[in-house]
Amino acid sequence: MRSGCFFRRRKLRRGRSAPRAFTLIEILMVIAAMAIIAGVVVPQVTTVIDDAKNSAMLKDLREITMAIERYRMEHNGGAPDQIQNGVLIQLTQKTDADGNVGSGPQFIYGPYAHEMPTNALNGISRVFRVNSAPPASLTSRAGWVYHPATGQVWAGLHAEIVDLAAIQAEGNLN
Repeated sequence: MRSGCFFRRRKLRRGRSAPRAFTLIEILMVIAAMAIIAGVVVPQVTTVIDDAKNSAMLKDLREITMAIERYRMEHNGGAPDQIQNGVLIQLTQKTDADGNVGSGPQFIYGPYAHEMPTNALNGISRVFRVNSAPPASLTSRAGWVYHPATGQVWAGLHAEIVDLAAIQAEGNLN
């Protein structure tokens, strides 16, 4: 009660109200609460971003797989096997019944994909040929990993920044 009267008297004496400010304790409590909230939210955001990348990669992997299957249905079960500049060109261009790429009236099949999608895990759309199915390791691979004999495709898991010059020098045989 007395403290209320004190403020009233003080207010009346000065003719205006005293400015209200935050105390140091109040500011520290707000900062601590924000730090706790940030500590809980930041790991959740990272998990959500990783889940989104995995979902995008699976969607694109399914697209490539379906394009390969459509190609196989129209080419007597044969899988596309021509890789140029990191692209399965038989999926992105028109082909004839034998799988030859070209233009003209005999090239009636395809294209099965407008372009090779980018692997969301590593940002590379390049296709790499492997000679064994399944490949020994996907952790050191970037882009898409393809086995032409079976028509199987896997997502390379290499998540670091990739040196494209080194990849081009490496060629398609990995």
